Amino acid sequence: MDLILDTCGLLSLAGIADKKLSQDCLSAIQGADRLFVSACSAFEIALKHKRGQLDLKPFLNHETFWEACMEQYALTEIQVSAELFSASVRLPDHHADPFDRLIIASAQSLKAQIITYDGLFRKYPVQLMS
Repeated sequence: MDLILDTCGLLSLAGIADKKLSQDCLSAIQGADRLFVSACSAFEIALKHKRGQLDLKPFLNHETFWEACMEQYALTEIQVSAELFSASVRLPDHHADPFDRLIIASAQSLKAQIITYDGLFRKYPVQLMS
């Protein structure tokens, strides 16, 4: 099974978020064939950190946080492309967050499950874990 961590899922896995991942999610992550994260999550994390909305201690900055997560969790980064932007725009307008729309479009393209706490993801034809 292939899994995609949305931004909150990644932050939870890394112990940065207040919410904890369920035991089912942690087991699925350990058993995943491939574990993905979108490059747009790096952008979202960098923005939140810059605005003071995200404390990344003990990491020096968002770059070292991203690099550590990629290595520690053996993540495969999903690159954002024009094709992916187009697919995200074609989605129904249930969700206004462009980052989340890109993650949903990625999951549809890869036929992967998404680990997320965002209830709006349920309005799309994707498999979720929370």
